[in-house]
Amino acid sequence: MSRINTNVSSLVAQKTLSRSNGDLQSALTRLSTGLRINAGKDDPAGLIASEELRSDITSVTKAITNSERAAQLIGTADSALSQVSSLLNDIRGLVVEAANTGALSDEQIAANQLQIDSSLEAIDRIAQTTTFQGKTLLDGSLDFQVSAGTGYSTVSELTIDQANLGSTGSIDVEVDISAAATQAGLTADPLATGQVTIEGQTFTLTAASGQTIDNVTVAIAQGGATGAAYAAGTLTITLDNTDAAITAAAIQTAIDGVAEFAGTTVTGTGTIDGTDAANVNANAAQLDRVQDLVVRI
Repeated sequence: MSRINTNVSSLVAQKTLSRSNGDLQSALTRLSTGLRINAGKDDPAGLIASEELRSDITSVTKAITNSERAAQLIGTADSALSQVSSLLNDIRGLVVEAANTGALSDEQIAANQLQIDSSLEAIDRIAQTTTFQGKTLLDGSLDFQVSAGTGYSTVSELTIDQANLGSTGSIDVEVDISAAATQAGLTADPLATGQVTIEGQTFTLTAASGQTIDNVTVAIAQGGATGAAYAAGTLTITLDNTDAAITAAAIQTAIDGVAEFAGTTVTGTGTIDGTDAANVNANAAQLDRVQDLVVRI
């Protein structure tokens, strides 16, 4: 035994035989599975790519299966509706025929009515018995849900074109809104000093500490027909307050903070009339770069 373990040629032969056995096992595994990559050691990068492809193939296969099931459902409903359409055509023909009272006897008209009643019963029976995977398709019991992934955020209205009223003459329609609609807005909270820039010009509004001003509309209207001077040299700032919690004093404090416009000093303190709106008149020089402007802060 010691002679074999120290025989270099024998050791090389054993190593070659072991490698050949490993290659044989790998080849047999690939033949049995039909895959070139059966473990990460075969090809790490190739395994990652193959798993991604496998995932995509699985998703596509399931999507195809879902489409086939949907086609089967539609086919089932379409077949039943074809029968209903045929029965309705028969009923229409019988009604038109029965309208010729001069050429038909009472017995013939009664027979037509009996056939019409039978057709209506057949239609009701079709509606009650047309099912797919345990779900009745035509009895009016199906509903649907607009949920995430189906564009629910773009739904503005729902319209029901047709419904089976049955014998009650009315039906209940329920729309369950799981999330209330929200409206975008732009607000500012000038607790210390805030700035609003219009056409490159800056207004500075200040408020006393602890006070907030929300939803205030500042409107600058150019007055006078000639030149760039405002009417009577007066700059009018209109504040439309929509927050009942804001006091007139808080608004007045903010208005007093308006310091500059295009390098022109605005002086004077205005007055506030009422709680919904206020007109503040301040002495101002000519303003030569802006027209009518409105900014919301």
